Amino acid sequence: MQLISLASGSKGNSYLITTGRTTLLVDAGLSAKQLALRLLEVGSDAAYINAIFITHEHIDHIRGARVFAKKHKIPVFMNQGCFDAARERYLLDEIKDIRLFDTGFPFDFQDVMIHPLSISHDTVDPVCFTINDNKQLFAIVTDLGKMNKLVSTNLRKADALVLESNHDLNMLKNNPNYPENIKQRIRSVHGHLSNTQSAEAARDVIQHGKLKHLMLAHLSENNNTEKQTKKTYLSVFKDAGIDLPFSFAKQHQVGTKFIL
Repeated sequence: MQLISLASGSKGNSYLITTGRTTLLVDAGLSAKQLALRLLEVGSDAAYINAIFITHEHIDHIRGARVFAKKHKIPVFMNQGCFDAARERYLLDEIKDIRLFDTGFPFDFQDVMIHPLSISHDTVDPVCFTINDNKQLFAIVTDLGKMNKLVSTNLRKADALVLESNHDLNMLKNNPNYPENIKQRIRSVHGHLSNTQSAEAARDVIQHGKLKHLMLAHLSENNNTEKQTKKTYLSVFKDAGIDLPFSFAKQHQVGTKFIL
């Protein structure tokens, strides 16, 4: 299996996963044109994509899904809550093949098993995904205000993890350009993980699981930096006696590749 970040952040999110038979996107938060260009950058092609899997209905996760799916005649998977919330705004009825899954229930697609797990975010029924080819398991966990027991337990099976590390709490608190209600939303259980929350979640997964690869994602361009994230992570990992390298998913360029 192979995973590559095509984009990660508030301006758009998408991840490419390939196996022996299957090539899929988790989220399509860039325009269809930009998705195609980024796929070419990593040596792939839009025509190779077999399906798109959507985590939730925010524009930075669903923006390009309709046009991309129509052009390449591929299915788009989402749950009923996401479909109902996004249907009119994103003209989802134009997509000929929308497949609704039930949150919490694994299902097969070609040679992989997809497990949509419930998370807390300010959308109707947000999910994260684990993707398993019966040999390796990838997990993509972003856009959540807290790490719940269900997700944490399932992540112990993961070989590679993409995990949100959205903001530095002090940078967010002291940002004069963010209204207080937005700050409260980001910090809430329906917002995003801070660096500390993310590092502590990663620590627990590593201590109880078999994680080999870690990519930090969805960093805020206004309330975080890679330097600050790294500082927090290294502090938490040092205290726990953990020495696992980690990389960063990028907003404006393709990111690190995981190959298992």
